[in-house]
Amino acid sequence: MYTAPQLVHFLEKQHQRRGTSNLFKKDTFTLQWRSKVGSFPHPDVETMVSAGEPSGAWYVTNGRAEDKRQLDENLDEMPELPLNGYIPGSSIRGIVRAWAMERPSIRQQMLNLLGYQQRNVIQEGKIEFFDAWPETATKLVLDIVNPQQDFQVYHQGQGTPLSIYTLGDGEDTIPVTVAIRGIFGKASPQDVQTVWEWVQQALSVHGVGSRTSAGYGQIKAPSSFRPSTQLRQAENGSTTKTFEFKLYSQGCAGADRQQQDFRPSHWRGWLRSWILRFLLGVMSEDNAKKTLWELMGTIGTIEADTHKGCVKIRMIPGIEIWGDRSSNQPYFYVWEGKLQVTAPSEILNKIILPIIRFAVSTGGVGRGWRRPLHIFHMNNGYPATRGSHLVIKHQVPNREGLLQKRTLSLPLNPESWTSIYDNWLTAVRSQWANRININANQSLEGEIFSPRTCAVYAVPGSETNPIDENDFEWLETDAVETRGEGMHLIYERNYKRNPDIGGNAANGNPNCSWASIKRVNIPSQEIEVDCQEIVCLFMGGQSPQSNHIRARFLQDLNQIEGKVHLFGVSP
Repeated sequence: MYTAPQLVHFLEKQHQRRGTSNLFKKDTFTLQWRSKVGSFPHPDVETMVSAGEPSGAWYVTNGRAEDKRQLDENLDEMPELPLNGYIPGSSIRGIVRAWAMERPSIRQQMLNLLGYQQRNVIQEGKIEFFDAWPETATKLVLDIVNPQQDFQVYHQGQGTPLSIYTLGDGEDTIPVTVAIRGIFGKASPQDVQTVWEWVQQALSVHGVGSRTSAGYGQIKAPSSFRPSTQLRQAENGSTTKTFEFKLYSQGCAGADRQQQDFRPSHWRGWLRSWILRFLLGVMSEDNAKKTLWELMGTIGTIEADTHKGCVKIRMIPGIEIWGDRSSNQPYFYVWEGKLQVTAPSEILNKIILPIIRFAVSTGGVGRGWRRPLHIFHMNNGYPATRGSHLVIKHQVPNREGLLQKRTLSLPLNPESWTSIYDNWLTAVRSQWANRININANQSLEGEIFSPRTCAVYAVPGSETNPIDENDFEWLETDAVETRGEGMHLIYERNYKRNPDIGGNAANGNPNCSWASIKRVNIPSQEIEVDCQEIVCLFMGGQSPQSNHIRARFLQDLNQIEGKVHLFGVSP
């Protein structure tokens, strides 16, 4: 029998009988996606919330057996733990405290109400926080952390996903009961009301659990909550930009590779890797990683190495379209929703948003992000969908000052690409002047986005858009016709499955491609076709004038009829 929420219910009744209802606050919050509760096989180094109620037999010998298993074994043997998850009251108090400590106008009031310890002096608080239980008993389920930086940016081999368990399965929201009460004789009804508003605001802003910058732990306050003017003034100058996205993809996955699952952490990995590519172009490797640490945070092996970062990502899945499959084969999948990026205003507007515009203009997100959505025949002759097609829209004011929805991308002219990059560099100089070193990484073997280390071209094709973006089906099923000139080039014998340029995902030791290609539905000015492909080639420390295969690819790219050189190096 699941009795956990009953305690809060009985305490509420007790306050009503004693005539102290105004010292008790309770309502239903909604966990939007997942909240991280543990880390396997590296126990607890990432854990901020440990939340599990033993329920039933769970025999563990020689330490934690799951510590020694790989992801596939965990998925087969223990896709969910025999534990019902909850959010400890101490965690909620800690989140409120941390939120208030960042806001000087309420910091002292928070210390008076929640208590504090200063050396040997302990000042008791006036408010009690109760454990928050899901309305329905909810087991902890398996998820993964899949570090990709070494593989995607540095081409140093693919890492192994780590298993973690979460409250929430990534699909269904979870209503949880959050409650506080004032200690009789110490707290006034106004004290309880003040802290209750902090609880709602702090959970809404920070979420609950760790990995919140990856979209974990999003929690929605009761619909009746409206932040007061004082609360809004207490916020610290961060800005949120909301995008609408639609992703057409060969498929994405989490812990179960057979189950299609598009996750907020796909977005975080995407943005994190692109920020690093940009920073490596203007800073030494150490300073680039230090700056990335400040922006996106990181999880270290010791607490001192762990940092939260100031950029936060949230994904809000669409209601009507989520993981839908195309109506004809080979199948592709479609996800639609909203992406929110929050950061200090100067950082978001001048440093993060320009990087997002370049990233969206040169590739997709998630599995297959380096190729446009196309048809590929495998060795057994069967056709398969490969690649992705990402469309992001945002609202911008028009000439009349009215907000208008527009596709987010860069214009296909070199002046715009150079101008936006130069403005981005000016903003980076303004933030981190003593870290700038333009030529620090020209020979570094990694993907570096700068005018000296990569090349971006627009080339013609495909002739028409091969998919119906509204009805989710292939309009063109001839595999060759689903590709433009960039894809034809990368599919040539010298380049296809060549680890030094085309990559190779088919063997047991996969290698990334050094080129990303994105289809845009913009007619070419030079050739009569409806679409073009944006080809971004990372030189990886190779000179454009060398005899390296990437230099030869660059020469071939430059000879395509109707090409436009948009950015970076040329032969």
